[in-house]
Amino acid sequence: MEWIALKHALLAHLPVATGLLLPWALFASQRAGRGMRPWWTVCRYLGWVGLLGLLAALVSGPASGRLHTLIPAGRLFPLPASGLGADAMVFRHAVIATVSALLAVPALWSMNRVRKDHQSLGVLALFLGLLWSATLLATGYTGYGLAHPGRPVPPAPSAPVKEAAVPAPPVDAEAQAPLRALDYAALEPIHAEPVKSPAHGGRWIRAWANPAAASAYRAGRTLPPGSLVVLSTLEDRWGRPGTEAGPLYALEMKGETPALTFYWPQVPIDRRQETGGEARAYWRNQNTHLEVCKACHAGGMADPAQRSRWRVPRAKAASEN
Repeated sequence: MEWIALKHALLAHLPVATGLLLPWALFASQRAGRGMRPWWTVCRYLGWVGLLGLLAALVSGPASGRLHTLIPAGRLFPLPASGLGADAMVFRHAVIATVSALLAVPALWSMNRVRKDHQSLGVLALFLGLLWSATLLATGYTGYGLAHPGRPVPPAPSAPVKEAAVPAPPVDAEAQAPLRALDYAALEPIHAEPVKSPAHGGRWIRAWANPAAASAYRAGRTLPPGSLVVLSTLEDRWGRPGTEAGPLYALEMKGETPALTFYWPQVPIDRRQETGGEARAYWRNQNTHLEVCKACHAGGMADPAQRSRWRVPRAKAASEN
């Protein structure tokens, strides 16, 4: 399904091309007289190609919406929305595409009616074909708006006004990714080898700590301010650490209050139920997804008695067999 979802933009070009070309053939087929059959063939060919492309786009569209978290997991149609946001644009795009699919049936019927060689394709075919072409182009236009969101137009320059200097807000260096947590290998490793942690989704984890936290973490004491502890994870594979990396967990003590971070840059499709359908999860601070984590880490470090000691099973030596 991910492959189909990524091909949605490519498949959508077929119905849009039909919407651009079909009106010309429809107008050319309105003249009664000899030589009309080739124009019938062009209209019918474009109509069937447009229908096949539209059906392919309708199949790949919901998959693409779920892949880019524009449609909730488990749904085929986006939730109704109003306004100018991305949710409203997705809903309008889906509605217009559905109307276009419904208009395809009478439009194709009118273009494929039995006609004599000297007859035109008919006004009915012209009207329904033009209406269908309009909805195809409208579907392509709204889809282009989703794929290429416009940038806000800057305001016109005005005369400078002297105002009191206002300090610029602090730059959030980790707005897109937890930079310090991603550099966890530069910290001190707490685990010599991965241990399996049921509290973290049954994944294999290794803890890493900065100098302020390492000794306190090992002794099970309260983490001092400035502490940083990161858990790198690997997905389980048949009871052993697999090759696929899992999410990154980070805990930082800012004063007496712990700040939690959950980062999963690329969530596998079969694990997205854990992230509410998100293909990329970056949760921190007051994100509601971290409520379960806060229950264990309200005071910083979790209870040392709950730490996992489930290590990788060792193969028996040949002398023991």
